[in-house]
Amino acid sequence: MSLSDYIRYQRAAKGGLTPWEIAEGSGVTSRDVHLIEVKHRRMGDDDEMLRKLAAYFGVPFDALASRREAYRKRLAAFLDHNVSQSRPIALKLESGEELAGVPVWYSREAVALREGAAEAEAGADPVDLCIVQRGWVADWKSADAPAWEVVASMRNDSAV
Repeated sequence: MSLSDYIRYQRAAKGGLTPWEIAEGSGVTSRDVHLIEVKHRRMGDDDEMLRKLAAYFGVPFDALASRREAYRKRLAAFLDHNVSQSRPIALKLESGEELAGVPVWYSREAVALREGAAEAEAGADPVDLCIVQRGWVADWKSADAPAWEVVASMRNDSAV
């Protein structure tokens, strides 16, 4: 789940708070809250801002910081490449569950996998597909890759 999706999730879990209510309670500007939510690129480089938001939502700092690399545009590029090549992928969900298959299509909100298929068809019967909400995808990799992409990029960032 991207940082933007996670902030929206936390807002919903707290009863549908507005960015202004979050700003008032956290000390983070409503503009910054809004930008985190609407930008689908890497966000959240300001550790102090993430610490304030984590304290406000009552979650560990790492619950926010670990989502920096799981931004939506990065996942979209990964899916686009693998849909066009009909390459098998694996998705790790927020629950820890892992799904594998060939991505058939994706949209802003979901991705469709044909589990265990060597080839995927764009007009596939929806009954044969596993549809996953993109907001619940925590990490991803090519089926033959040894490491998850988001976790691996976090390790690389901390090594620098």
